[in-house]
Amino acid sequence: MKVMVRAIVKVVPGKMAEYMELDKKSEAISTRVGMPPLRRYRCFSGDSVNTIVYEQEFDSLAAMEAFNEKAMANPELQAIFAKMEAVMESQINEFHTPIP
Repeated sequence: MKVMVRAIVKVVPGKMAEYMELDKKSEAISTRVGMPPLRRYRCFSGDSVNTIVYEQEFDSLAAMEAFNEKAMANPELQAIFAKMEAVMESQINEFHTPIP
């Protein structure tokens, strides 16, 4: 069963450039440990200008769990994630499956 992960991240105002630099580094490392392609969306008007929406699709829950285990065991990623958390206001994760 395919799983689409959608994350909604609100970045602290004035910290978007710092966040995006960290995001670029985390994507490079995450790709090496098996992350599927990631799509990013950013609001260009309205009240959500400091919000980024990420979407990615895994072939199964098992594949998603395997990637997460590798990512959480990677010390480089852990250091980057800690820095990212410092410039984030919030993060919401959603998990979706296709409707047959």
